[in-house]
Amino acid sequence: MDKVSNERKNLHRLAGEFLVASRLTQRGYMITLQWGNTISYDILAFDKSGNVSFIEVKTSASYPRRWVLQSKYANPEADKIPLAKRFICCVDVSSTDREPSVYVFPAKVVAKGLHYFFSSKFPKSSSYHLSLDFKPTGKTKLDVPTVGETIDSEGYLENYDVLGLTPVTN
Repeated sequence: MDKVSNERKNLHRLAGEFLVASRLTQRGYMITLQWGNTISYDILAFDKSGNVSFIEVKTSASYPRRWVLQSKYANPEADKIPLAKRFICCVDVSSTDREPSVYVFPAKVVAKGLHYFFSSKFPKSSSYHLSLDFKPTGKTKLDVPTVGETIDSEGYLENYDVLGLTPVTN
């Protein structure tokens, strides 16, 4: 596979962020896009009661159900924002044969998946991959569940209710 240009990566990143923003607003959530790196989250979603969810969007265009994440996602307690309010939307745009899919993962679920895959023995790297169809490092037996099975990834597919926000009603 050819190396993906920075321009192409940026387009994929933007496509993922706009897709998540669109799906949130379609479902009645109020959002604001965060440009730059002022708070390290791509989208804030909120409701009329003042509840807010901090959303980081990760997009994969090269590999299905596999995203590159910063190593900080393995240790979500280090962030000052309450863990229950933080989410990672993993967007899969790798196929031209189907609509993109969005997994709405709580930050703690992503951390669980990373710890499961790496058996808590993380490589000395600034980034890790969350690969839903992979089994833990060194475990290839048939009866060993994949990362996706372990974190019940299908339960988070297009599941915006996990944000804990009340959609705006007309």
